[in-house]
Amino acid sequence: MTDEAVDRPGPTTVGIPSPQASSNAEPKRAPLPEGMSRNAWKREQKKQKWLEQKDARNKYKKEKKKQKKQLQNSKDEGSEKLEVGIVGLGSGELVKRRKNDMLQPAPITILIDCGFDDLMTEKESLSLSSQITRCYSENRRAVVPVNLRVSSFNGSLQERFDSALKQQYKYWKGILFSPIEYEVPESDEERSRIIYLSSDSDETLTELEDNKTYIVGGIVDKGRYKSLCLNKANSQKIKTAKLPISEFINISGRKVLTTNHVVEIMLKWIELRDWKSAFEIVIPPRKQEGFESARLKRKREGDVQTEDLENDGVDEQKDGETSMVAVDD
Repeated sequence: MTDEAVDRPGPTTVGIPSPQASSNAEPKRAPLPEGMSRNAWKREQKKQKWLEQKDARNKYKKEKKKQKKQLQNSKDEGSEKLEVGIVGLGSGELVKRRKNDMLQPAPITILIDCGFDDLMTEKESLSLSSQITRCYSENRRAVVPVNLRVSSFNGSLQERFDSALKQQYKYWKGILFSPIEYEVPESDEERSRIIYLSSDSDETLTELEDNKTYIVGGIVDKGRYKSLCLNKANSQKIKTAKLPISEFINISGRKVLTTNHVVEIMLKWIELRDWKSAFEIVIPPRKQEGFESARLKRKREGDVQTEDLENDGVDEQKDGETSMVAVDD
């Protein structure tokens, strides 16, 4: 299922910049400077990267401080805003959205790790931007929202949000975008409160706990990179887990979920405290076992046209699939 510093008292701050995930192919090593050992060269490269990200870190901290101040102001004026929202808007939908803007989020953080920009095509990056937009939308209207974070928000992904989406994300509430990689705490105790979701994990998630951060891999890759999120989490000594989908629902075809579906499932579980209901509500019927056979039967009986069969089938990443694949086999 991302580098963020959680600004709420509950969820864990996700310390040390983690290495960029790499593809399966072993990158060609650059020649070492004369008279320098490989370890010394690595330290120098790490220091240089830290310096290059200094401005981005400062900008991120200022934005966090600004959002904290805005949140405090909204709390101070909460009762007055609620009255204006109910009396003055007149539209039920607008009233609902205005009220939801002031809902107190659960002490849980969902972080979308977008540190895989160089592994995706332009089309895949476009798909991921749509999924992140959907995550924001679902969290905003959720009965119990969470602290939503996006790390490594840069490259072609940010360009998409800045150009085609006209920087609207800068005005979104309840979500924080960071241009840098999330940081992993040095403390074992704090690090234990971070869980990276991966279908390749040996552990199965049974519940979402308060004061924890759940990282979702933000990548669309059609399954090219195996165990990508698991390997990254292991290298950072972060716990991993997979969603217990197979224990509650059967999925036909490729057991792959989009990033936004993973986030939606988690939001539904927080609301209902019921995995089966959350899966059935969020996972498209076309991916649920039994749907395909029933539809084929109707076709044989003449109730379904061939074109409908093709259009409604399990698509090949029409909305984009994440290699995080939050399904236990």
